[in-house]
Amino acid sequence: MGEHIAQLPERIRAHLAGLVRSSGLPDTEDSLETLARVWLEKKRMFEEQVRALDMQEVASLSASDPRGALLLSSSASLVTVGPLEERRRRVDYASIQLRADVPHLLVLEGASLAEDLALDREARFSAGPIQSTSPLLKIAVCAPEVGPEEQEKRLREATIFLTNRFVKLNRTLAAPAPGTPEQFNSRSLVTYLARRNRLSQKRIRQILADYHFSLEAGLLLGERVRLGRIGTLHLRKLPARKARVGINPLTREKITIKARPEQAVPRIAFSRLLKERARQVQL
Repeated sequence: MGEHIAQLPERIRAHLAGLVRSSGLPDTEDSLETLARVWLEKKRMFEEQVRALDMQEVASLSASDPRGALLLSSSASLVTVGPLEERRRRVDYASIQLRADVPHLLVLEGASLAEDLALDREARFSAGPIQSTSPLLKIAVCAPEVGPEEQEKRLREATIFLTNRFVKLNRTLAAPAPGTPEQFNSRSLVTYLARRNRLSQKRIRQILADYHFSLEAGLLLGERVRLGRIGTLHLRKLPARKARVGINPLTREKITIKARPEQAVPRIAFSRLLKERARQVQL
């Protein structure tokens, strides 16, 4: 038995064995070991993100508890259950088992939990196209004192971040089919945002275009333009430079470097938070 598959509970091994047979991967021990490695990495990523957002794992959550929850199923699908509002919740279901481009997303507005959530049991919903999930592996919630707005913010961040990390990880299982879009090109991002927000791709493209035009306008007007958690765009003035003689670093020959007038150039200052999170990334 492989190193990674040996770390999994028997029910997870059986599930992954069925996934190998239905995924198009070679039905071999090596394929099963590879899937086990990916499954363990997804579990680690989930736990890492829960800690980063100061959430806590629990064994169960009452259907009447007003808090939202981030769920990881035994099939490594993500389910986000929003905070309770007027007896209803928003539910985002991202089935991302072996998709190599963008996840299959379902969004339920006005859903509710049919019963309490508990580890090793299916999550059941009262209405909509999602009736239940596979048994739950992880349930993460915010502390009781965290308000609904902040809960929603953390849940959205966790869902978007983990969904994209999981899809990227899936791409290591096999080469994508011809014509499969890269994960972070415009086409894939528009598709993902349209599914998640239940808008047409045309509408998402319009919103993104307006957003980018606004950023560009602010920058060219000399404003400091905030990019949320990413950082800030700004212009930097470069002083005029006279023509001078330099050395070509490759040929060591003398070359003439042209004069340059005073000019502005765009710059980005990354946020302290992004720099700190980047230092924690395992490359």
